[in-house]
Amino acid sequence: MSCWIRLGLEPTQDLNLIRQAYRGLLPAHHPETDPQGFQALREAYEQALRLARESEADAAPVVETEAKADEMSAALRGFHRLLEDPTLRFDPAAWQGYIAELDELPLDELEQLSWQLLHELRSCGPISHRCAGLLAQRLGWAEQLLRLQDPQEVEAFLQRLSEPDPFDTALMRDWPPAAQLETLWYFRSLEYCFNQRPLFEYEQFVQAHTCLAFPNDEALLQRLLVQFCQAGIGSQTLHAQVQQQLQQAPDDVDLLYLLARQAEALGAEQQALECWLRLWREHRHPQAERWLLNLCARHQPQRLPLLIQAFDLQTPCDSWPADLADPAQAWGSPSQSPQTLSRWLEAARLELGDIAATFIDWRLDGDDELPLLAWLLQEQLDGDLQRLYWLAWALQRGEAELLRLVVAEPAREDTLDNLILEGLQAQAAQQLRWLEQSPVVQALVDFCAANDPRAQLPEALGEDAIRPVCREWLRRMRVYPEQALHELNSQFDMRRMFTRPFALQAQEALAAHGAPLPAPAVGESLWAWHRQQLFMLALFDQPSRWLALIDPQLPGQLHYPAEHPFATLHSALLQAIAGPHGSSDVLAALDYNEPLQGLLASRVLSLRTALDSSRLPTAAQLLTCLENEPAVLDDYPLGKMLFCAVLYHDRSLDEAQRTRLRDRLEALYIEDYWYEPLRRSLVAGKCTHPSGQLLRKQGMASAPFNDALDALDSLLNDCAPPKTRLLRRLQKAKDNVDLDPGLRCAIMALLGWTERMLRNNSKQVAEPMWAVWKLNSRLDRKGFGLHLLVVIACGSLMTLLPAMAAPMVLLMVSAMLRRLRDLGQGVPVLILLVVLSRVLPVVPLILVSLPGDKLPNRYGPVPGKAADLEGGLQAALRRMNG
Repeated sequence: MSCWIRLGLEPTQDLNLIRQAYRGLLPAHHPETDPQGFQALREAYEQALRLARESEADAAPVVETEAKADEMSAALRGFHRLLEDPTLRFDPAAWQGYIAELDELPLDELEQLSWQLLHELRSCGPISHRCAGLLAQRLGWAEQLLRLQDPQEVEAFLQRLSEPDPFDTALMRDWPPAAQLETLWYFRSLEYCFNQRPLFEYEQFVQAHTCLAFPNDEALLQRLLVQFCQAGIGSQTLHAQVQQQLQQAPDDVDLLYLLARQAEALGAEQQALECWLRLWREHRHPQAERWLLNLCARHQPQRLPLLIQAFDLQTPCDSWPADLADPAQAWGSPSQSPQTLSRWLEAARLELGDIAATFIDWRLDGDDELPLLAWLLQEQLDGDLQRLYWLAWALQRGEAELLRLVVAEPAREDTLDNLILEGLQAQAAQQLRWLEQSPVVQALVDFCAANDPRAQLPEALGEDAIRPVCREWLRRMRVYPEQALHELNSQFDMRRMFTRPFALQAQEALAAHGAPLPAPAVGESLWAWHRQQLFMLALFDQPSRWLALIDPQLPGQLHYPAEHPFATLHSALLQAIAGPHGSSDVLAALDYNEPLQGLLASRVLSLRTALDSSRLPTAAQLLTCLENEPAVLDDYPLGKMLFCAVLYHDRSLDEAQRTRLRDRLEALYIEDYWYEPLRRSLVAGKCTHPSGQLLRKQGMASAPFNDALDALDSLLNDCAPPKTRLLRRLQKAKDNVDLDPGLRCAIMALLGWTERMLRNNSKQVAEPMWAVWKLNSRLDRKGFGLHLLVVIACGSLMTLLPAMAAPMVLLMVSAMLRRLRDLGQGVPVLILLVVLSRVLPVVPLILVSLPGDKLPNRYGPVPGKAADLEGGLQAALRRMNG
């Protein structure tokens, strides 16, 4: 077939037209899919170029024959032969020989030939950069760019020639042209994808199925090995090759890295793990950390925070300046690297849950330690995991003795656990060095050990640059003398520190109440000592939240010896948790007279917990709640006013407390005409009832409000407990969560006041029913009935012995009055009944049918009942209300 027919052209001398036709047909004859068609097209193209050049030479005028003959010199023909012969085209030695021929030409001919060679070279198709670069360097085209009208394209071409070939092109001199072009195009495309495109595109290009000749170039194989490893592409051939190389050079870190990458890509996870572990332990390779973290996240996500912590190794410090104010004092103190912080953030986005998420939150926040402690103190099913988290916690909060236990922790069988332990132990050793040698730490230790009220903390420790170092020491769990605790809390504002030293103020409060922390244990018992003290410190630091966080079984898993200062409190907690309301009603189980339990009650108590408690708080406790939460009732001014008024009139408060309550009453204000008179009357102790319409206008239920006023009037002006019916209504109102919170608090204060009075009444000795001369005592229905039987039985004797009439009348009057005392009534009702009995003799029988007061009253306890206020007034009223 003619070359012109193959190219789809008429015979022509236009070289550009021939090239365009070739390029247009080239995609239809790809070397891989149609090698024979590609070879035929290439031969037709080269033949057409040769015919066009010969025809151009033949058609030239006779005048130009001599010039064209010079141009088609032997050198130019030799260059064409160099390009067209596949055995020479990619052989640097052949190009060196051609350059040697050019050196024999005269300079003027060489200069004229140079630009023609450049033009031919730019249009010759794929070429070896090394070969073409030899020619470009010899002819100095880069130095002559300014002689060209448009040098940009030539400069870009020369720039491409400066890039190295992907392999030694001389290795394919004996290959067919199609194989040469295909191989050169493929590996140049591969280099371009690796250097200029994302790695996933490189991976896609590599994994596309192809069949091509592969040059035997060791440098190419090594470069492909590196590229495949970096792109995460596995190859059995390359894997075997790098294994063989590593056997010959076992300490080569680069080969170890390549083997780790190849093993990872091929799914040989155990071999990859061994390689990455070596890279981390022997060379601290940064990519080893990332791979191990990813492995942990996939297989053991609950250990991921531990591994992040284990990798947070700081540069050790062995010396510090003597000047305490020098910022260099911070060297060697516990800290987190920016890389570790970013890893915490990455892990937080994984939503690991359980203890892993809790630990990450603690490390990111630093202050909220209670959720972590609740998990650490509870006995867990996975004891190994819990132990590791204890060790990680100890790095932040452990004193020297606990850190020594971390360093002495035995190795683990699990590879990841052992890696975690190695990192934690290295950090513990660093921190031990800081605790034992840092001048700032030594100054703090000496200050606490002095335990002298006259001792002064060095001024340098108050500097802003040194405070973070002091904070890291204060965060450690240790026992302080009481004087040192007071001074440290005075010198350092713990609430403004971030992260805040844990429970130092609670420790001071405990020491002030005669319960300093006991001396730390030694050896492995130190862990149990930490569990005991941390539980109680968390309880006193944030009692309500701590009790809501812990498992109800946790207090039972802790053991406090009888001589331990927290033993009594621990027993009270166990009793509370065993009760019907569990730990939600600790107030009911605490003994306010015991110092520690009273301190805990004051910390647990709030208006909300007081309303929910099964025990009524005292007026002093309610005042404390009000002062701790001054704005909690601001949205309920009417109820708050009544609450403050009840507390103001309660004589169990001292004058200073009542003055503060008076000030609160004066500060309250409602823009309505009737409010000011009501407030003045309450302050004066006059319980005037506002109209129901006015109360409803303020969103207040009128009936409970007026009942509360009646109860206050009874307590304040009558000095008597309210009637039981009124108390029952008040209890229902207090338990109604839809009522005004201020009104509920006021009713709670009234019930507490009443309970105190009733308990005083219940302390009176119950008189026997035959003590007829005890007119201020109570007589139940049974006793009154027996008295009636005695009067009726002796009535028949009055005809025989008239003198018996007077004693029988006195006996009857005494029985009726004592029975009325049991009903909470007095002499006026007795006179009424005596008058009525003159008309209706059966009237006294009514007293037999009426039930007596179920609560103690001013006349004594309920007859025949020793514990009539069991569980308190509130519990008794709730039982009555059903």
